[in-house]
Amino acid sequence: MRLVGVRIGSEDLAAAIAAYGLLLDVPGTPCTGGGVRFRLGRGSVDVVAGSPGLRAVRFVSDAGDVPSLTPHGIEVAVEPDDEEARPPSEPAAAIDHVVVHTTDPARAIALWRDRPGFRLALDREFPERGLRLLFFRSGGITLEYASPLPAPAGQQGDDRLHGVSYRVPDLAARRERLLAAGVDVSEVRRGMRPGTTVATVRSGTAGVPTLLLQVDEPAG
Repeated sequence: MRLVGVRIGSEDLAAAIAAYGLLLDVPGTPCTGGGVRFRLGRGSVDVVAGSPGLRAVRFVSDAGDVPSLTPHGIEVAVEPDDEEARPPSEPAAAIDHVVVHTTDPARAIALWRDRPGFRLALDREFPERGLRLLFFRSGGITLEYASPLPAPAGQQGDDRLHGVSYRVPDLAARRERLLAAGVDVSEVRRGMRPGTTVATVRSGTAGVPTLLLQVDEPAG
């Protein structure tokens, strides 16, 4: 089983499809059951009718490799692997990471590392930010769990899907194109990850917190 994308809902499906076509700069194809799938260089984004926001994380699996998952408040969609789920040969953008908020990091580790066996690439506390971050890697995409630091008493409550970061090859050019189309995009700034620059997309995302990221230097 591997992570391949996200599902985003919108009460105005036509507007959301147009907005994501502009944001991701790739054509969409119809989804089974309605909506549109935007296939990226890594991962894909389904835009469907429904409650607005980030609705689900999507996985593909080979026959027989689906573990029993209890996702604690987030929706998980597991689909059969097929050619349509594979990325185009010349990608313009890719999903870099999907952010989930949690109050229980140990529960997240038990869910993603200990069951499907996703690699726990990072488990680090950032006291200056009041955060503990867990990075689970699957299919070249990071499932990022963020929890408050110090941990809340009792560590109770469901996890919540939060936002998506897209890696792009030319952040400045993409930002200018989006600004020209009337999209609200922040100034480019240095990313929290060393060797990256980022910009926040503040409109045209169907309410999903969205970050554009460019890798300027390879990680050391």
